[in-house]
Amino acid sequence: MRTQKTKKNLGSLAKLAPIIGLVLVIIFFSITTGGKLLSVTNLQNMTSQMIVTALVSVGAVFVFGVGNFDMSMGGCVLLSAVLGAMAAVKTGSLVVTLIVCIGVAVLVALMKGIFSSYVTVPFFIFTIVLSFVISSVVLVIMGSETTIYLKNAVKEIPSFNFMQMTIINVICLALYFIACLIIFNYTPVGSKVKMMGGNPVCANQSGIGTKKLQVLTFLISSIGIALAAFILIIRTRTIGSATAGSTGTDVMIALVLGGMPISGGPKSRISAGLVGALIITVLNSGLTIMGLSTGIIQILRGVVFVVVVLVASFSYRGKLLPR
Repeated sequence: MRTQKTKKNLGSLAKLAPIIGLVLVIIFFSITTGGKLLSVTNLQNMTSQMIVTALVSVGAVFVFGVGNFDMSMGGCVLLSAVLGAMAAVKTGSLVVTLIVCIGVAVLVALMKGIFSSYVTVPFFIFTIVLSFVISSVVLVIMGSETTIYLKNAVKEIPSFNFMQMTIINVICLALYFIACLIIFNYTPVGSKVKMMGGNPVCANQSGIGTKKLQVLTFLISSIGIALAAFILIIRTRTIGSATAGSTGTDVMIALVLGGMPISGGPKSRISAGLVGALIITVLNSGLTIMGLSTGIIQILRGVVFVVVVLVASFSYRGKLLPR
């Protein structure tokens, strides 16, 4: 009886581990930076820094949840942002820009969903190749130009100040997060995602339309990618071939730090994307305020990622269902 109660308590504590980790990281850097971390200006900066990773990570929970290891998410953001920025320059319309970002992200999502459903090649290999293909396509599309500037648009495109961008960031993230939370927790989609990620054979035999489910997960994820691309366009007003270069890695780190196994399954949860993105942002901001170089920050991020993956692998190894 006590053993069962102890296990239950440990399970509850494990679910709260990412939140506890976030709080500890905030406390640590609040002390080491002399309170600068939580200043109003820095909070706005962190909101701006985390938005792309958070939007893509929240949607990625669906994709990784079914067991698809997607390495091309950064490339998808790049392609959507480049074509969206080109549309903005040609039309001078933010509405058209958003439509193009969504259209590109959805088309790529459909391609990935169909490939994942009907081709037996390991999906992560396909996405690695896709990333290189997207990078090459972007270089071809941009031609001799290295950067797309919104200031060259046929008519002036509205610009947003720091406070306005913060409001836009919060609204976009809140709406997308709530929508994903409802779909994942209060519709059959979430349970199907978890079942397929935990045991695809069992999911298939249970009558779940696994092919349709995989396409659906990519489509849901594509909305987050499109919003991330659109926000990059209106915030930076310049898009280049290196845009969103670290997004793919940041998403994987965010999911792991958020308490979700990147192999998907029953422990998948939407909060992992948001909490993980917050942890990464606080970590980056705190280390930057402390005066550490970009190279050192990347090394420390890598060490944290490896440690968390190792700890998580021991935790999940005996709990995964046979595949």
